[in-house]
Amino acid sequence: MIKLTSFSVKIFVIASYYVRILFQSGKSSLFFLTPHSYVNGFGMKSSNFTVVKFIAVLFVLIGFSGITYAAGKIGFVDMETLINNSPQIRKAQSSITKEFEIQYSDIEQKESDLKLLEDRITKDGAIMTLSELSKLQERARILDRQVRRAKEDLKDAISIRNNQVLNNIQTELNDIVTQYAKDNGYDAILINAILYVSDEMDITQEILQILKDKVNED
Repeated sequence: MIKLTSFSVKIFVIASYYVRILFQSGKSSLFFLTPHSYVNGFGMKSSNFTVVKFIAVLFVLIGFSGITYAAGKIGFVDMETLINNSPQIRKAQSSITKEFEIQYSDIEQKESDLKLLEDRITKDGAIMTLSELSKLQERARILDRQVRRAKEDLKDAISIRNNQVLNNIQTELNDIVTQYAKDNGYDAILINAILYVSDEMDITQEILQILKDKVNED
């Protein structure tokens, strides 16, 4: 399918006007500007162009003025929406939570013990011996460091696991989108970084439904 740009249409209008004049006057010559034409200082001279030659030149001009070919079938997928809403992600998050459940419990217990120590120091510190108070404060500092370290280690472990899961899911998403594009005759699929896309091009919900169906099958 060929689509004419607005400039091409203008050329058609101008050409039609001159062709009409040409036929009405019965003349077969027009004035064309050429690099070596000089008459009366205006750079114009009469050239015996026939109507056929004129029309041939016209189509050459149109070709250079912006004839564009209709693009193939293009779709758009919002990968961020898919990742945030896919059941695969929710399932993976649930699995990761269970995977690190013991570490969570251990940290919670340490935090509870730390709070008991801090409360005792606050409540009874004034009546304790200096030695007893120092021992409790040292235990509190050690426990606080352990809690902080355990939280950092857990955060790093979860981050690594999340990246592994996300990479696996992204690979699965890419495979599903690619297969959908092939099955439905798409020439290209765009992802993210798009300022505007029409509803007709957006196939995000179709892909999301495939992901949901796939989880149900599993």
